[in-house]
Amino acid sequence: MYNISVVIPTYNRPRLLNRAIRSVFRQKSPQLTIEVVVIDDCSLEKVDLSEFKWDNVVYKRLVRNIGPQEARNEGIALASGDWILMLDDDDEFLDGSVLQALEKATNIPDKERYPVFFFATSNGHVPSDFQMISAREIMDETLHGDFTPVIQRKLFTQQLLRYLDYPEIVGVGCEHLTWLYISSRFQIPAFDFHLVKVNADAPFRLTSYKNFIKNSLKFALQQDITIDFVKQHNLDYIYPDYLNKKYLGSAIYYLVSGKRVLCRERLSVVRGYKRLATFVVGTLSHMPIPLSKFFFRMHKMRISK
Repeated sequence: MYNISVVIPTYNRPRLLNRAIRSVFRQKSPQLTIEVVVIDDCSLEKVDLSEFKWDNVVYKRLVRNIGPQEARNEGIALASGDWILMLDDDDEFLDGSVLQALEKATNIPDKERYPVFFFATSNGHVPSDFQMISAREIMDETLHGDFTPVIQRKLFTQQLLRYLDYPEIVGVGCEHLTWLYISSRFQIPAFDFHLVKVNADAPFRLTSYKNFIKNSLKFALQQDITIDFVKQHNLDYIYPDYLNKKYLGSAIYYLVSGKRVLCRERLSVVRGYKRLATFVVGTLSHMPIPLSKFFFRMHKMRISK
């Protein structure tokens, strides 16, 4: 028997939220006790959970918008399950996947040592069926695409772990820093097993081109925060090119936001990494900004295919 809580932060997606919750209760099995914890991040649109009145749904509406990271922390604090599964409000569990994922997690040796397990989403991939992930694998992108964290609540809370949050970059995300920090302390068992279907029908997504342009300064700051985080935690020796990648990323976002000087400052510390890309960005920093945005869009369209 597995006692689980599914934490779903939500903001202005009432229809998609209900679809996500339905996917949770489709997992019903004699081997699962299911609780859904919905954290409403002060949505402007009304959340209607009446169709789940006979199900075990805990709902909390926040008095102000605090962003998805802190909303997840609120959900973890309310959850009562031994296992916590995180689900975005626009995604869905694949039918029958939760029980299979938990069986995989509990069948590995010394499972009590790991506060977090990773399972691939429909767009995620690990090079092998199963792999132990450390900070090195987080930094060198051994993991491709998105992964769903499955948390052992008792160990996670005992170790005072939480989602790291940076209010100054709300709207662009910083979840990768949470996993970078945790993986520097504990290995993360990762499975190439699809737990969640990632949908693309939300009206607004963090990874949309419009959001990259609208919040380009925040994305640049996100890269800078990551650089500072890696240095502060002495992780830069693990994979030196990770910092080069972040400096280059910061330069690109400063460029499309019109901050040419900051762009060139970040480029000046890139060492022997993607020389062609570095040269192109440096050249574009002397040209009209709309041209930089055009090339940025072409790049995003190419890598999203």
